[in-house]
Amino acid sequence: MSKRGLSVSLKLMLCGCCLTFVQATLAQTASTAALTGTIADPTVAVIANATVTVTNTANNQTRTVTSDAAGVYRIPLLEPGNYRVRFTATGFKTAEITSVTLTVTETSTLDRTLEVGAQAEQVTVEAEVEVLQSATSSLGTTVTGQTIGTLPLAARNFTQVLGMSSGVAVDVTNGAAFGKGTQNMSVNGLHSSKNNFQMDGVNMNNIAGDGTAQDGGLYTGIAVPSPDSLQEFKIQTSTYDASFGRNPGANVNVVTKSGTNSLHGSLFEYFRNEALNANDFFYNATSPLSAQGVKQTLKQNQFGGTLGGHIKKDKLFYFGSYQGTRQRNGVVSQGSSTVTLYPIPGNRESADFQQRLGAALCHGGPGVGTPLVPSVPITCDGSTINPVAIALLRVKLPNGNYYIPGSGTSGTTTQLISNPAKFTENQYLGNVDWVMTPKNTLQMKWFFVDDPT
Repeated sequence: MSKRGLSVSLKLMLCGCCLTFVQATLAQTASTAALTGTIADPTVAVIANATVTVTNTANNQTRTVTSDAAGVYRIPLLEPGNYRVRFTATGFKTAEITSVTLTVTETSTLDRTLEVGAQAEQVTVEAEVEVLQSATSSLGTTVTGQTIGTLPLAARNFTQVLGMSSGVAVDVTNGAAFGKGTQNMSVNGLHSSKNNFQMDGVNMNNIAGDGTAQDGGLYTGIAVPSPDSLQEFKIQTSTYDASFGRNPGANVNVVTKSGTNSLHGSLFEYFRNEALNANDFFYNATSPLSAQGVKQTLKQNQFGGTLGGHIKKDKLFYFGSYQGTRQRNGVVSQGSSTVTLYPIPGNRESADFQQRLGAALCHGGPGVGTPLVPSVPITCDGSTINPVAIALLRVKLPNGNYYIPGSGTSGTTTQLISNPAKFTENQYLGNVDWVMTPKNTLQMKWFFVDDPT
């Protein structure tokens, strides 16, 4: 988001804090996961009042529920991540599964058959158990933060992998794109403005830009968090339920990382420049500079770091990240531009060049009827010509020709124009999680991006 969206984001953050106090009977939300299943004995008879305990292996947060008369249990509003699941019931051996992975937006199903025996006896499954999403028929793809971090993304932008999902159509990624390089996508034939982006359950769409994601024009694209700050994200493309609503296209749900009982951090620097890149095809085909080995400027530095841990073990956690982006982009557009250049006298290196240029360009001077900018008159002695302009007219190419060529007697010349641009972004993310009681958790999320146009 930009600075103008800061007050709105603060209001949304406060609303998010208030809404975190929810009862376990509420429906699944966009930034959490859920676990459900049926508990039975070896004869496939259901077991009522069995206790199911799930423990987040990262922060040791525990949730406990009991199965109903049909042997069904349900645990909603769980943070995406890895869990230990423990099943206990009177007259049956305790069963524990040490690794179950839950993903954002999904209600995973984990059924369990308990063996008859003393409750003190325990059956432990050490391998990770695959869970099924049988509660809904929604179609989508989940991508973890580890996967995002290892993919070769030109601008470290997670939206560039959205095209891997079925039903999603995107253009080929432009490695020389200006800005964040976000791609607009069409899902199942719908317009790109019909998609919905959410981050930690909060809307992050740019309504003013009609939902477009790219950086061009008056409005910047959506705010894109650093890959190092992402826990995971999921793109749902069809048949999702009304709780994800808003638009009929794709729903992209991003979940950022939280602190854990272990201290973790990272530092990074990603570097690109024109020495590592090939020239644009059309630039090679049309520019005389290409034949001289001149490449278009494209310099990009992305740097920053993350830090996460606990303030109080099992109770209070923090995570923060920063990413800075500095880009200098002079990639030329396809084709050429025609500019009008007035006659430039020869021998530009001579001491009297400024005077001779003034004589050629002054009002009523030889070869000129009216100055190009009438409000800025040029004196015939050249004294009003800016010295910077003189210096530019003297710039030479490696082959000895002038970069701004002489126009001869026609007064016009065709020249490729590269329009250098600067993209500067600073983004900050901060998350705090407070486990107040086993049934109540307060989460505070803050994300700010400053990328002036």
